[in-house]
Amino acid sequence: MNASPSAKTGFATAPGFSRVAEAFDAQLARGLHFGAQLCVRSKGEVVVDRWGGFADDSRRRELSPNTPFMAYSATKAFTATCIHRLADEGRLDLDAPVAAYWPAFGAKGKERITISQVLLHQAGIPGKATVGDIVSWLRPRSAARRAASLAPHHEPGERTLYHAFTAGFVLGELIRRASGLDAAEYLARSFLEPLGMADSRAGLPWREYGLASRIYTADKRQAMAAAVFSNPLYRGVYLPAASLNTTARDLSIFYEMLRAGGTFAGTRYLSEGAVARATAMRYEGPDGETGMRVRWAQGYGLGGYSPFPDKDIRHMGRGASERTFGHSGQGGCAFGWTDPPSGLVFAFTCNRFQELEAAHARFQELADACWESVGR
Repeated sequence: MNASPSAKTGFATAPGFSRVAEAFDAQLARGLHFGAQLCVRSKGEVVVDRWGGFADDSRRRELSPNTPFMAYSATKAFTATCIHRLADEGRLDLDAPVAAYWPAFGAKGKERITISQVLLHQAGIPGKATVGDIVSWLRPRSAARRAASLAPHHEPGERTLYHAFTAGFVLGELIRRASGLDAAEYLARSFLEPLGMADSRAGLPWREYGLASRIYTADKRQAMAAAVFSNPLYRGVYLPAASLNTTARDLSIFYEMLRAGGTFAGTRYLSEGAVARATAMRYEGPDGETGMRVRWAQGYGLGGYSPFPDKDIRHMGRGASERTFGHSGQGGCAFGWTDPPSGLVFAFTCNRFQELEAAHARFQELADACWESVGR
């Protein structure tokens, strides 16, 4: 599955960053994905803006920099940022119980679970994507009610287990109750539109489905995830944990705003204090389900470590530290992160899942080239 060289287009590569472009092109040539986009910024300036390959496996639709990709769990950083904005405005208290804003959530022993614990995957309701859950996703408020009906697996804050979908629905309902807008509209009004993220959609409209990249997998265990979100009905609904459609360029704008302490193009979106609190490490240790090492801030993953006990594979690269923060998407399909001390912003999208270790290795190869380019 090698991408045709004629379908590969480089838009901009600043001096000193050619190694990054070479790594991106090499991944396409090796067939890791049908198509991909990469946008890297250094101290506010775009230094790599590259895209290549195809939007589907027919190889008839060449990618452009405006082709939307499904971001999967990279969406979680956007939802968390909405929560932090509402806290910044005094409309949410992150240390307060979720039930203070949504009394029904307190059922079955969840009355003490705080918003912060939801952001940190410590609420004890990780859930599994059953058929009933997947059907409920077509009506996100129904999915939120299903999350509210769950009994916790442990006491609040006692363990950290990754919440793939349930936490997103809880946070989405909190956004609705605090702002009066559903999560998709609040995200669009607060960030996507004012930041100029013109190719990003909180749920892909049917009329734009034909413009978007399709979804594929090299890992049979992720076939269901690829199939569900290849369905236009599911791609069109907004799940606060999983279904932003975006481009690498747009993703880089969002993380540039966070890198700059909450400002972009002269407009402030979050206070510096809110960004600092949101991205400070709050947990380091094993994930309670997989046993893999994790580092969490309140809604963002952190860098500077390998999750694998016997291999040094770092998805934000070897130059990253706990000051490096962001979030990746399923199977390595999307990743946005920034490292404020160095000024780096990294944004990547592609259309083919890999298994976990291979996905981390794909990211590390690109990230290490970025670190090399800035001398780290």
